[in-house]
Amino acid sequence: MTEKNLAEHAISVRSRRNLMEAMRGEAFAFAKYKLFARQARNNGDNELADMFDKTADQEYMEHFVEQADLLQLVGTDEQDVTNAIAGESFEVDTLYKRFAEEAHEDGDEQVAHRFEEIRRDEAFHQLAFHEALIKIQTRQRIMRGATRRSAKAHDF
Repeated sequence: MTEKNLAEHAISVRSRRNLMEAMRGEAFAFAKYKLFARQARNNGDNELADMFDKTADQEYMEHFVEQADLLQLVGTDEQDVTNAIAGESFEVDTLYKRFAEEAHEDGDEQVAHRFEEIRRDEAFHQLAFHEALIKIQTRQRIMRGATRRSAKAHDF
């Protein structure tokens, strides 16, 4: 995106903060309603389950996506993977580590163990995204090299 496009699409700090908060709410509603739908189905109430599923899908496919578009949340593959690494790193290095420690301090061992388990999962995600970034960057280097070789071949 060019600087001109960025300037034309400038969003105030407050609106950006509000969009992020709204997206967290939409994402939580999506996940919660999907769980409610599964429970309703388990209870034999398919009509209620369908209503939860339909509402969840709207929360995600419509509300969340539209807000993400306003924020220009999605970038290039390299930008998106870098963003994912930052998020997973925060979860591994700070969030779940602190949550597990605090749960241990409070004597909530089951909660602490769950946070530790999730932290290990997040570390795996972090590693997978690092590997994906290396592949993307390697592919870009190969393409740049091929472009240079092609340009030199045309010089003769």
